[in-house]
Amino acid sequence: MKQIKDFDTIQAAGSFDRPAADGYVCVIRKAVDDPKGEYLALDFDIVEGKYKGYAAETAERAGFWPLNCRRYYGGKSIGFFKAFIEAVQNTNKNYKWNWDESTLVGKGIGIVFREEEYLDRNGNIRSNIKPYEFKTAAEIREGSFTIPEPKRLAPAEASNTFDTAESDDDLPF
Repeated sequence: MKQIKDFDTIQAAGSFDRPAADGYVCVIRKAVDDPKGEYLALDFDIVEGKYKGYAAETAERAGFWPLNCRRYYGGKSIGFFKAFIEAVQNTNKNYKWNWDESTLVGKGIGIVFREEEYLDRNGNIRSNIKPYEFKTAAEIREGSFTIPEPKRLAPAEASNTFDTAESDDDLPF
């Protein structure tokens, strides 16, 4: 492995506070159309409350944008896409959807996030929040939403799929 310059001066990552499943007033930071997949890839950030700026701060600290989703507009998904568009229109006075995804950037929206489990690269079960339902910003501020139950991994998904070798050697720790 190549040596990392100034490694001794780098602060080790520790724990950090992150949003829990709940409703948040957000802003759309990025909207990219994938016509082949028939979806918009969307990035969001929280703009009110304790976690204001959470996604931008995470991107700066950790190098990835944590609040994102795809809104599919093909086939049976069109009703969910329309609910998303209506939430944007009803949050942003005088905004009318015009089939140009770039006009969504900077628009406010209310989002109900739920906790979802996933397997990390090491096979450990972790969780994160993901957009579950789109509301108006007013509905989030009023508490007019229900936090959904967490999405847990199915037992087959959560099982350790890595081979473990039996050994009689003493563990080094």
